[in-house]
Amino acid sequence: MRKLTKCFLGLALASAMSCASAGAIFTATSATINSGGPGSGSINNTFDQSGLSIGYTSGVTDFDTYLAGNPLHSTTFPGLEWFSNQDENFASVTYNLGSLRNLDALALWNEEASGIGLLSLFGSTDGVNFSLIVDNLSPTDHAPGGTDYGANVFTFGNVSAQYIRFDMNRCPQPLSAYNACSIGEVAFREAPDTPTAVPEPAMIGLFSLGLGAAALARRRRKS
Repeated sequence: MRKLTKCFLGLALASAMSCASAGAIFTATSATINSGGPGSGSINNTFDQSGLSIGYTSGVTDFDTYLAGNPLHSTTFPGLEWFSNQDENFASVTYNLGSLRNLDALALWNEEASGIGLLSLFGSTDGVNFSLIVDNLSPTDHAPGGTDYGANVFTFGNVSAQYIRFDMNRCPQPLSAYNACSIGEVAFREAPDTPTAVPEPAMIGLFSLGLGAAALARRRRKS
């Protein structure tokens, strides 16, 4: 009986641990243009995987494995990218991750017709008070009208936040053809030490079964 109890508990723990999304790629749930907008295109196109040559399952697909496959973003604009107002050299966008998340990396597909010259990231738990995560990132300057473009991966220390603000400067980049800031796509990596996800109902039932078996074993030993 003791061995059976251990099996139940071990299975429950293993199943619960499998719910963890450490290292997974995930996307924002919404975004707000703080300045430089409304611009052209939809800001939603920068996190809905539109334009990507390879899709992923948010919160499930492994970030590093996905990026190793070199997913490219289309150079086509309509419905796939976002541009700030023309002649804007600075723009700011806040991404809402939907809940408090631990993250440690950003994947940015830097749009090729304008792009971002310098990018600074800020994090917040409430959407009001922001703290600097990393300053003056320099995304790749892609030649306009060229081939589909890949992602830059920027890593940083483990940050707990629900909101990530992108402050974009020095737009457009030197090789660019349109005077604005622009984004192709963004995605984030769940930090490796993210707490295990809350068990789903099936996992809770499995835990209860294991605990019940343990209680039965104790009663039998007493008798």
